[in-house]
Amino acid sequence: MMYLLFVTVAAYPAVYGQFPQAIPQPMTAVAPTQREGCSISGPEGCNLFIYHLPQEFGDGELMQMFIPFGNVISSKVFIDRATNQSKCFGFVSFDNPASAQTAIQAMNGFQIGMKRLKVQLKRPKDASRPY
Repeated sequence: MMYLLFVTVAAYPAVYGQFPQAIPQPMTAVAPTQREGCSISGPEGCNLFIYHLPQEFGDGELMQMFIPFGNVISSKVFIDRATNQSKCFGFVSFDNPASAQTAIQAMNGFQIGMKRLKVQLKRPKDASRPY
């Protein structure tokens, strides 16, 4: 079953400063966000890991921030189950690698309040990890 989620894009640029690219039309059709425990569903090279998110950001705010760079197919801010507070990191998946690269170039180091975002490609699950 396919759901469409409509989001308003204009709210956060006014609060947190202007995004580096033009904001698209206020209503954009996107796929529903992923729930905890589900894998990020974009093709390889399309999944971003975003660190240093503001504490108050949820899935919708994260999606709104990345919509200017392409078709966002999922967004997820991770929440600490014990405290129900944001862990201040999340994932965004695009439908193509070019959008992901554009988002990295534009948003890595982007300042929101006192924080600077760190945006990078998510490592594949089979990537060797030192620990």
